[in-house]
Amino acid sequence: ALADGPSYEDLQARLDAAEARIAELSSNREETWLESRRSEEVKALVKEVLADADSRASFQGAPMTGVFPTKGNAWSLKLGGFVQTRYSYNSGGSVEANHGFSIPRARLIFEGNVLDVGYKVSGQFSDGGDFELKDAYGTFDLFGLDTKFGQFKAPFMKEVLVSQVDTLAADRSIVAYTFGQGRSQGIEFGKDFGALNLRAAYTDGFNSANGAGIQNGYALTARADWDVTDWWNLGAAISWNDLVDTDYWTYTVDTGLDVSGLELTAAFTGINRDAGNDWATTFSAAYQCMDNLQGFVAYEYGRLEGANDDLSIATIGANYWLNDNVKWTTDIGYSFNGIGSGWNVADTGWNTSATSGEYLVRTQLQIQF
Repeated sequence: ALADGPSYEDLQARLDAAEARIAELSSNREETWLESRRSEEVKALVKEVLADADSRASFQGAPMTGVFPTKGNAWSLKLGGFVQTRYSYNSGGSVEANHGFSIPRARLIFEGNVLDVGYKVSGQFSDGGDFELKDAYGTFDLFGLDTKFGQFKAPFMKEVLVSQVDTLAADRSIVAYTFGQGRSQGIEFGKDFGALNLRAAYTDGFNSANGAGIQNGYALTARADWDVTDWWNLGAAISWNDLVDTDYWTYTVDTGLDVSGLELTAAFTGINRDAGNDWATTFSAAYQCMDNLQGFVAYEYGRLEGANDDLSIATIGANYWLNDNVKWTTDIGYSFNGIGSGWNVADTGWNTSATSGEYLVRTQLQIQF
């Protein structure tokens, strides 16, 4: 029977013909309703994904230049911040020696622009878990003037205007906390002429952030910064503070040199008021020993009316960058005189004391993100 049937070659030819016909019918047939619906859903999903990706790109925005808005994106948001972890040992001065770990600052920063208006909002967690508003301001161009409004640092002492992450030592000087402007609420106008930068502000007084100022108080502040050369700069500022019950003039001058890795700074600040005249000065020298290692020395001296001792503190230390966003700072300070209660030691780690010889050791790891 097999001998009388079709040969293997005939069966293969019929199979090839059948497969060709099936392929032809498959290519010519119309899509079913289910396949058509599935195709439409896939197209819609692709459009949603693209739209979502576009909205996320607007969050990133164009790079910010300073605190003023960039052109290009109608709306943008950038999230950043930093955390500082510190270990301190204080010999005590007039009290018992103390030491331990702390988180002096854990700050969140939001900034970006809405159309042609820039904004910055920042807040900080401190030891104890309290959260405090720091910056909250908007920026825009008004008739060619850089305009800022909200809560910000008034244009006065340069050491305070420098960001906390860029301080030379583990913290600012006692002089900066005592004579500095802190943050205020108000409005500021500025104009950058290249080598010369001028700024003026009307606020509700120094250190009046979050409503801490005296009711009906105000301050008029102006500052000028001049880049004399590529390696030498000069700065000066003056402010009138009228706090209803008291008023005073305060002023500051500063200079800086940056030559071949060596940075030198000096500043003087004074206050003239009815109770007397107070003044202080700071000096620092830093040298970039290697790409990621910087050594420094600093000295601060000041006099308060009626105080028993003048402020006199020397500090030596080093900054080491593990990478661009992680900095390790270690410094040792020594007080040649007592530190009176009139000086604001803030978060520096120093104690008020009536005797000389107090010393402070700090080592701090800072992470920016």
